[in-house]
Amino acid sequence: MRAADGLHGGITDADGDHQLWLPQGSSSNRLAIVVPLDDNLTIRLNSIRRFQRLQTGKPVNPVPSLQALSVFERHRAIRMLRAWDGAASGASRREIAGVLFRSDFNGLSAAEWKSASERRQLARILAEARAMIGGEYLTLLRGDTRRRR
Repeated sequence: MRAADGLHGGITDADGDHQLWLPQGSSSNRLAIVVPLDDNLTIRLNSIRRFQRLQTGKPVNPVPSLQALSVFERHRAIRMLRAWDGAASGASRREIAGVLFRSDFNGLSAAEWKSASERRQLARILAEARAMIGGEYLTLLRGDTRRRR
């Protein structure tokens, strides 16, 4: 997709797509990868190696088991994204809860909604989503055992 800041694209991988940004807008140039030298360098280099193998047609190893999400973590991440997207698009918390928990909360009085367990659960989901967006997602990539509470 062409944009004002260059060419954006993706390459499909069974274990997760690779996102590309070509600021010069052309893929015919020699490409380079910019890698921040931070505490996540090992994760970044592993991803680069997987990408390079995918590009050259070599067998790609699966995502390391420490980085793979459990079924519960995947389900939780999907819920976080859906809740965050709803909030970002202007949906009320009751509307978001109705979608996530498949129930109609619009008929509840203010007092009933305030004491609903789904309201508190949604608040936790949104707080966790905010933390993930703020950089906490790197704990998933690092395989940080603290995420498995």
